[in-house]
Amino acid sequence: MTKEEFTAQKSLANTLDRCAARADMVDASPATGKQCWYLAGLILKAGEDGSEYVLNTSFVLTKREASHLIDIYKS
Repeated sequence: MTKEEFTAQKSLANTLDRCAARADMVDASPATGKQCWYLAGLILKAGEDGSEYVLNTSFVLTKREASHLIDIYKS
């Protein structure tokens, strides 16, 4: 992994972590840091930039939703 790839994954993972933090506001289980990091990597490997998560400031990332998205990006 290059420094640029690492930086991009770290940035997207931070965004996903903020989305996960919103789960507490709706009394749901937030996605874990590991899920956010892994999902960020999968999103970037799929050739996407994750802008839909960056731009959607009301997106809530629960553990269940993160697992669902991981399954989608892995297939």
